[in-house]
Amino acid sequence: MFRNLIFDWSGTLCDDMALTIEATNYVLAKYNREPLDRKAFRNEFQLPYPDYYAVKIPEAKLEDLEDYYRYAFDHSATGVTLVEHAKEFVEYCRARGIRCFILTSMDPKAFREQAIQLGMYDYFEHIHSGIHNKEHYISTLMQLHGLRPQETAFIGDMQHDIRAAHCAGITGIGVLTGYNNPTQLAEAEPELTVPHLAALQQLLDRTPAPVADSICLNNLELNCHIGVPEEERATPQRLTATIELTPPCSFEAMEENIAHTIDYAALAERLTELAQAEPTVLLETLAHKLAVCCVQEFGAVQASVELHKFILPQLSSTAVRTVLIRS
Repeated sequence: MFRNLIFDWSGTLCDDMALTIEATNYVLAKYNREPLDRKAFRNEFQLPYPDYYAVKIPEAKLEDLEDYYRYAFDHSATGVTLVEHAKEFVEYCRARGIRCFILTSMDPKAFREQAIQLGMYDYFEHIHSGIHNKEHYISTLMQLHGLRPQETAFIGDMQHDIRAAHCAGITGIGVLTGYNNPTQLAEAEPELTVPHLAALQQLLDRTPAPVADSICLNNLELNCHIGVPEEERATPQRLTATIELTPPCSFEAMEENIAHTIDYAALAERLTELAQAEPTVLLETLAHKLAVCCVQEFGAVQASVELHKFILPQLSSTAVRTVLIRS
């Protein structure tokens, strides 16, 4: 099981081929080139696209090509849809605590609009868009997010995606839902090729999930006004909290840099402050509030919060536990 997945967008998660062909033909027409049908486009189009156009239209300036393409893209009535199984797969990743990233050559503004329209924007920890050459950039992405090569794969539908994966020393997974046909994709030698993302999900289900590195705060003492009756909330009482966190990168990848981990001293202080901030009726409410803090303010990939309350004389404690995974 991979802990980190980097996704291409077009052809991997989003079916925008008809729109891309339309915009490409608009560009070709500006330079008196013959239009491409779907078969011809799949046979010859390659990334990085500046290299493709350097051969196809050598006299053109890249900035002019981009302006023409963007105009056609923005003014087209051709719609886009999700690739089959794409939404189910990213939901599967979220449920399994797999960190997800986007690496695409698509214009950042256009990507954002498409991803929001298709309900996909919030599934990714970080989006790297407008990247012309993924082979050159992917190592930067890995370093920025502290990703270990042995725990990471790049999923894409084109040769350029697979070559980028190999440049970073990570697994290249080819999907046959997009721009390259099976023969083209095989030439890049992906470690794994699947017909669609549902098939990849089935393969991942057969692999045990890795045990993530974790940080624990044991028996953190909290004094707060809590309880259902108003009389109980009137007097502060002692709770204990046990917090287990999955940090944003593995211990090995932290390289002694505190910026890559979670400052548990600062976290303990912040959780204590939150517990004391205002009266709370339910223990469950406070547990959720503390978990949200761990994830949203301190960057935990996953947070487990267990609270113990010492109120009933016949019990050593009562407890609630919640788990929150970063979306």
